Amino acid sequence: MGVEELAQIAGISVSLLRSYQSKGLLPPPRRVGRVARYGEVHLARLRRIAHLKSEGRSLREIIGMLEPDRAEEIGPARPLERLQLDDVADRSGVPVAVLRSWQASGIIRPRPEGGGGRYDDSDVDAAAAVLLLVGSGIPFDDFLQVADNQIRAGELIAERAVELFATHVFGRIKDPAMVPEAVESMIRAVTTLAAYTVSRQVRSQVAPLLRRAGP
Repeated sequence: MGVEELAQIAGISVSLLRSYQSKGLLPPPRRVGRVARYGEVHLARLRRIAHLKSEGRSLREIIGMLEPDRAEEIGPARPLERLQLDDVADRSGVPVAVLRSWQASGIIRPRPEGGGGRYDDSDVDAAAAVLLLVGSGIPFDDFLQVADNQIRAGELIAERAVELFATHVFGRIKDPAMVPEAVESMIRAVTTLAAYTVSRQVRSQVAPLLRRAGP
């Protein structure tokens, strides 16, 4: 498959795919003349990267896990790259005006911290995923109904998770410097479980369609 087809199937933008490739996260494509061809190995790697990112792993951590021989080349861990909305548009292929509309609908949410860019690679991935779903033929209004349910469920999960953290964990942390790490660990755990639950539920619901499609 070509680079655009691979990006579409993986649910990311071509620019993000090329970014992964430039960092050595993807094996070199097979060349047919002057055309780069990708296969299942590349798709499997992109899905593995997406899974690790859903667990809250940084790109450096992912490189260290998937390409340990290159970990030393990357140098010390760097702070999370903070992006502006224009950057998200460039990397996802979604126009800024559309991103603003999605943000107003709650689909895209800027980070709450002030100062610097208020977006990161997770916003790029989310925007690319929405573009993939809508581009596949799903009417946006119908998609928005599903997204609204997901947003409400997410807000409830987040509210309850923070309440439990504040009640049972926060007060037992003696060193204030450890609070950010504890918070990040909680966020990774909650988002991993939420992604796992949705993935299993979607697979269960789509199983009858796969059976109808045959082998």
